[in-house]
Amino acid sequence: MLAIEQFERGASRFPDRVLVTDGTESITYAQMRGLSQNIAQSLIRGGVAPDDAVAILSPNHSMVLACQYAILKAGAVWVPCNYRNSAADNVRQLAMFEVRWLFAHSSLIDQAELMRKELPLLKGVVCLDQAVDGMPELQKWSAPQGEPLPFPMRRASDTVAILSTSGTTGLPKGAVHANRSFEMMTACFRSELKFDEAPIHLVIAPLTHAAGVFHYTLLSQGATNVILGSTDPESIMQAIEKHRVSVLFLPPTVIYMLLAHPKLKEYDYSSLRYFIYGAAPMSVDKLREAVSAFGPVMAQCYGQAEALMMCAWLSPSEHAEILNNPAVSHRIAAAGRESPFTRIEIMLEDGSFAPSGTQGEVVFQSDYVMKGYFKDPKATEEISRFGWHHTGDIGIKDKDGFLYLVDRKRDLIISGGFNVFPTEVEQAALGFPAVQDCVVVGVPDEKWGELVIAAVEIKAGHVFDEAEFIAFCKQRLGSVKAPKRVEIWEALPRSTVGKTLRRVVREKYWVGKARQI
Repeated sequence: MLAIEQFERGASRFPDRVLVTDGTESITYAQMRGLSQNIAQSLIRGGVAPDDAVAILSPNHSMVLACQYAILKAGAVWVPCNYRNSAADNVRQLAMFEVRWLFAHSSLIDQAELMRKELPLLKGVVCLDQAVDGMPELQKWSAPQGEPLPFPMRRASDTVAILSTSGTTGLPKGAVHANRSFEMMTACFRSELKFDEAPIHLVIAPLTHAAGVFHYTLLSQGATNVILGSTDPESIMQAIEKHRVSVLFLPPTVIYMLLAHPKLKEYDYSSLRYFIYGAAPMSVDKLREAVSAFGPVMAQCYGQAEALMMCAWLSPSEHAEILNNPAVSHRIAAAGRESPFTRIEIMLEDGSFAPSGTQGEVVFQSDYVMKGYFKDPKATEEISRFGWHHTGDIGIKDKDGFLYLVDRKRDLIISGGFNVFPTEVEQAALGFPAVQDCVVVGVPDEKWGELVIAAVEIKAGHVFDEAEFIAFCKQRLGSVKAPKRVEIWEALPRSTVGKTLRRVVREKYWVGKARQI
C-alpha cells in the first residue's frame, strides 16, 4: 500500500470531515483532495519527475499537509526541512538530498531566497501561504490548467521520503524510506491504537518531524489534525480540553514543562486515549507524575529516523499493570516490547545475540527500516552489519521481552575505570524535586580520567541545594556514578525537535583538549 493511499482512503470514506484545523480555518478531506491534486498537477507541469526530491520549509501550517500529499501524488520524494535549523544547515541538507523544488512559508522567504541562489538543481520555489515578490503564491500557482496530466504509477518499494537524522553528534544523514515503511508503521499503530470515534490529533511536534510521519497512521480513520502553533504548556492543556483531543505525541522535555505548570490540574483531559511520548528516554519519576495527571493513557514508542517510530511499544494497559502490580514495577523503566511487525535483539560486537539480561547494542529487523542512507553506501553498510539495523543504543532485553535502554554507545563515560551511562544518572537526577531537566556528561579530570557532571535546569519557584542533590543521587546510584559537580543552566541546549543536546553541553568542557574521551 502506498503512503498517499492512507490519505485517499480517508478522503473517500469521510469527505466532509475536517482533516486539519488551526483553530480559525478548517479544511475537509474532500477540499484537501482537490487542493493536493491541483498542486501535484502543477509540480508535474513544472518538470518534477518521479523520484525527484521536493522539500517543504515551513512552521506547522495546513498547507504543509496539502504540499506533502501533492508531492506523493506527483510521484516525487518528500523532504521535510526543519524551519528551526540555521539557513546554512538547511541549504546543506537540500544540496545533499538534491532537492529540485521547494515550498516555503512567507516567514522564511529569506532562507528560501538563499536556497534559490545556492542550489543550482532547484527548479522553482513556491510560497505556500501568501504572495511574495518574485515568488508565486501556492493557490494561484496551482490553479487548474487544461486537461489533467496522468499521475505516475508507484510501487510499495519506491522511495517516498528522505528524513534527516537528528545530527546530535555530527552532520545529519538522509534516511531513505519506501512506501512500505509507512505501510508497516501504519499497520503497527492500527493494531495497537483503538478509537471509538474518529481521532482528534493535537499537532504540536513539527510536521517536518514526528508529527508529519505519525499523522499518516490516523488518516484512513478520518482523523482531524488540530495544529497548535505553540509549545506553551498552558496552551497545550487548553487545547486538549477545548478540542477534546484523543491522541498526541510529545517529547519528554515538553511533558516535563506540563507537569511543572501550576495550572496542570485545572484542565479536563478526559478525552485523551493515547498520550504518546518518545524521541528520548523519560524520567521514571516524571512518568509516574504524568499517569497521575493525565490518566491511564501514557504510551511509549521507540524508533528512529532510520526505523519509523514504533519499533518498540509500551501500551497504556502495560503502564497500568506496571503501576498497579508491584511484581512488575521495574518495567516502568522499559522502552516497551517489540511491536507486532518488528524483531528486536541485543547484539554483541561479533554479531551474536546477547543472553537475556546482558547489555549490547539494540538492533532491529522490520519493513519500516529505511532502504539506506541517501548516496552513502559506506554508512549504510556500517549500520546494516550482520543483516540487522544497528541503532547505536545500548540496551538489555529481559526474559519477558521488555527492552531497557541503557544509553548511546558514543556517550559512555569512563570514570576511574568504571563505565558510567549518562542516561542512568539523568534518570536518578530527574527524581530530585527541584530539577526540571538534566544532562549528564563526562569532563576531563587528571585523577578520574572523566568526572561526572550534571547540568541542570531548576523548576521555577524551587530552591536548589547542590549538596542535597548529590547526596540524593548517591543514595540512588552509589558514589561512582553520582555527579561530582553540578552546574545550573538557565536553559539546556535543545535540538530543533526538543531533544536536549548532550553533545553541546559536553563540548563546553572539552574545548582545546587533545583527546575527546
